[in-house]
Amino acid sequence: MTATQAPAEKALRWDLRISKRARYAKLQIKPFGGLEVVIPARFPRSAVAELVTRHEDWARRQLARQARLREAIRLPRQLELAWDGSVTPVIYAAEPLTTSGDLFAEIAPERIVVETHDKLDRIGELRAWIRRRAQRLLPPELERLSQRTGFEYSRVSVRSQKTRWGSCSSRGHISLNDQLLFLPRETVDYLMIHELCHTRRLDHSREFWRLVEAHCPDYREHERCLTRSREQVPDWFLLGLYN
Repeated sequence: MTATQAPAEKALRWDLRISKRARYAKLQIKPFGGLEVVIPARFPRSAVAELVTRHEDWARRQLARQARLREAIRLPRQLELAWDGSVTPVIYAAEPLTTSGDLFAEIAPERIVVETHDKLDRIGELRAWIRRRAQRLLPPELERLSQRTGFEYSRVSVRSQKTRWGSCSSRGHISLNDQLLFLPRETVDYLMIHELCHTRRLDHSREFWRLVEAHCPDYREHERCLTRSREQVPDWFLLGLYN
């Protein structure tokens, strides 16, 4: 390479997702997960590369910004869950308590002790703790709402999902996202009612929304909350989810 030559840029990489709901092709940056191209089912695959090339400058700027944000992420000293208002201190290995900054951790009845030193491994332990708590707290709440509404489901599972807060299969299997613990309980209850209504109707027809409204009159407010609620999931959690 001569003095006047600039280093060659690495080829831009992306993930392709075919969406039944998409009306047009678009590029988006996943939270700490790189570039994603979303296309409708009928969009020609041969046109994807040209689409990316057309918006390459924008994509590279966004990815560079994402890389800077990734480096700036700091791990939490306590986990705050909006669902039940709990605050649990986090103690990291090889980081002794200080009487000034960690007094709450010293006297708290429960604490999370993270033994590993690697950042992503630490995030993995924190996410595992969230998962265990979600598996303990969310299914009983779903059962309570099932009894209140009279809608029965076959089984429930709790997972870490990237795009959905919850889902219901044709067999009545309801899946809930463990990140729901970062959201207000009232909104989580609405999400559960929404999925329980799917045990009666799997579509989003007028009849479905009438069913939802009968059991949650202010569902529109909670729908708006859900569209903005990804902002309430901590960056460190998203970093672990997409890596």
